[in-house]
Amino acid sequence: MPDVQFTIVLRGYDPADVDELIQQANRALAATDTAARSAVERRLRKPELRTRMRGYDRSQVDARLAILADQLAAL
Repeated sequence: MPDVQFTIVLRGYDPADVDELIQQANRALAATDTAARSAVERRLRKPELRTRMRGYDRSQVDARLAILADQLAAL
């Protein structure tokens, strides 16, 4: 489950993909391994997310992923 609620739209990002990526980001934020943090940060900056007919709003997800990437970069 993501740490924020996203709007469901007709052509959005696959919720399972987004939820998994956000979980990875949250684990990386709690980790001490800088290499792992960097890898997740890169994935957040250039995510490869599938779209589907009923998925998360892409602009909302992109904004949240940018915030998480900035948080990882600041560590």
